[in-house]
Amino acid sequence: MPISDIGSYVPVMDEFLAHWEDVNTQLGGTSATDLKLQGNYTLALFLADRNAIDAALTGLIGLENTREIVSQDRDTAKQALVGRMNQFRAILRALLPGTSYAGAAPLVPPFSSAESKFLNPFDDMSNLWATINAATIPGFTGPLLLGTYTLANFQADLVAMRLAFSAVTVVENDERIAREQRDALLPLARERMVQYRSMVEGLLGPTNPLTLSLPDLTPPPGSTPSAVTLTGGWNAGLGQAVFNWNASTAATLAGYQLRMSPGATYDAATATVVGNLPPGTTTISTAEGLAASGDVASFKLFVQLTTGNESGSNTVTITRP
Repeated sequence: MPISDIGSYVPVMDEFLAHWEDVNTQLGGTSATDLKLQGNYTLALFLADRNAIDAALTGLIGLENTREIVSQDRDTAKQALVGRMNQFRAILRALLPGTSYAGAAPLVPPFSSAESKFLNPFDDMSNLWATINAATIPGFTGPLLLGTYTLANFQADLVAMRLAFSAVTVVENDERIAREQRDALLPLARERMVQYRSMVEGLLGPTNPLTLSLPDLTPPPGSTPSAVTLTGGWNAGLGQAVFNWNASTAATLAGYQLRMSPGATYDAATATVVGNLPPGTTTISTAEGLAASGDVASFKLFVQLTTGNESGSNTVTITRP
């Protein structure tokens, strides 16, 4: 199989490992006779590079899962604070109508606001609440309560909200660094596979069975399939995004692969595989990348042929309500 995306590096490298072992056997099966690339690069070093890429890919999956969890925790905390602000505004209208306090109540920020713009109104709410508790107001006896919920409770929740935002920032930064480290490994591995193919042909000749059975790095020329058109939207009943597409008419169709990257723009470098689907499938539903309200993810569907050629659809971006 040729390299088609980031996730295909490890299985392709496994093919090269198996082939390299066969070549070493034919060359004599000793460390002295084993095939070595530029810089005395051996099969063992190639295996180590393969394992490093595999670990990087696995580590990113863990970080992506962690990001989704802490993002959902942050959004749950945001929803709770928004509810408290709505309560606060209502209690001021009820207990302090016509006063400057009711008029000074901050507006609820848009849920998708950036951290500072989201938190500023809650800081205003905390300051106003403290001012009301300290003031002497005719017809009102403090402290102001939202049921049994106190200013101290709110201030603690506001601190927790800041920590939740910080947790997301830390994980996103860790994920970015891990992705850069992964991406630095890939071109080096690809270059070694290019060198290996040339070395085998140079040592064994173009007609040797091991030369003829060299693993592919790229799909054969031509036969790139036509892309399908992807449509999709959020299904509130299922709690998932639902996607549909027209069936591919490619004669050598192997199947379809749905990929997702976080955010409003599809980025192949951050994309992960959501699912592999057999021929005949024209729909899939998923909540991948859309764990909480306000989450945004972009999707593409790839038509894949038995030759390894593939073609990506248009991008569909979903925002979870």
